[in-house]
Amino acid sequence: MSKILLPHDDKEHTLSPEVPADKTRETETEEEELRLRRPSLGDWLDLRLGWYGFVRKNLDEPMPAGVGWWQTLGNLLLTLLMFQFITGFALAMYYTPSTVGAHASVKHITYEVTLGSFVRGLHVWGSTIIVIAVVLHTLRVFFWGSYKKPRELTWVVGVLIFQVILGFSFTGYLLPWDQKAYWATVVGTNIAGTIPVIGDDLILLVRGGPEVGALTLTRFFSLHVMFLPAMLMGLMGLHLYLVRKHHIAGPVNPQKGPPVAFYPNQLFKDAIVLLFGVGLVIYLAIGFPPALEAIADPTGTDFSPRPEWYFLGLYELLKIMPAGYEIVATAIIPGLVTIGMFALPWLDRSKSRHPAKRQWIIYTGTAVILMIGLMTLKGILETPPEHKAPPVVGATQAPSSMREVAPKSLPAEGKQP
Repeated sequence: MSKILLPHDDKEHTLSPEVPADKTRETETEEEELRLRRPSLGDWLDLRLGWYGFVRKNLDEPMPAGVGWWQTLGNLLLTLLMFQFITGFALAMYYTPSTVGAHASVKHITYEVTLGSFVRGLHVWGSTIIVIAVVLHTLRVFFWGSYKKPRELTWVVGVLIFQVILGFSFTGYLLPWDQKAYWATVVGTNIAGTIPVIGDDLILLVRGGPEVGALTLTRFFSLHVMFLPAMLMGLMGLHLYLVRKHHIAGPVNPQKGPPVAFYPNQLFKDAIVLLFGVGLVIYLAIGFPPALEAIADPTGTDFSPRPEWYFLGLYELLKIMPAGYEIVATAIIPGLVTIGMFALPWLDRSKSRHPAKRQWIIYTGTAVILMIGLMTLKGILETPPEHKAPPVVGATQAPSSMREVAPKSLPAEGKQP
């Protein structure tokens, strides 16, 4: 972008329609005067938006010595979310948010609209890769202790973004209105009903009635395309502001050397990771197009209800709970983990960011991570092929906790009528 030099000041200035009160353009050349009177489109936009200075400032942002590939996950997540907005907008143009038309519209998108299956695949697989990216990003911040002063609020906003992304996944799961989506939502919303005192009211609020139906679909759709995007944009804006204000944290063991500008080294790493992440989503969308089950049937009994993989850990935890203790899996443990994440900067009193000097936090966090990971793995390994119900087994093999949470019209997992 074009710049001019004020003769009494060696510092470069971008074009400005006004001259500061303490400066004058005493020796402007004819060319500079002409460019100010007849700026190019780029100069005209820069005079009004100041975009060149904004971009330049971010490219020149000093990075602590030693930052590398792990610091690329934030930009990867931001890019995938923008990708998700674009594909979601394209799908919404063909989607009908009603129990009568939802399944038909998704079927139309998948099999009749040009590139419809591909765009739907980008959206479905994009949501999965986003969950993986946000988990990896969160783990990196946790193990590096990057939530410590003065970045406590940056961490809290990041945890809120994590919750919003899970909210996107939960509400978006129902929208195809097929068997898989319907029964997974029935089980998921039944979990909310196990919370003491407010469970019954909460389930009515989420569903819009006693059963998953038309009001549930419209509520989930409105949350998915209006409320959650608005929340996410606000939180992302605040998160980026805080990251720019406090800058990213360097390695746990500070490395010698002066700060390095974001451009070109770190930008190159970011570009490589972005190309890999977006390329992976495109590959999965082409190689593994999303399926569409039969239309949701509340009277069906041949479908084994299971949530998406990122909720399987909670699902499996619920299955192993003895009767009467479902609340431990549905409210107490998830609640403690969530509260612990928000309060982490204040629970960790160590002044050091090194994991060896934060042992109890690292041990506790690792135990929670292993528990969630093992439960999720167990759920993945036990998922029946194509979500079909497993062969008939004795009724006593069905966990009692699942009998409480599974829909009344369905047998608990592991048995058929």
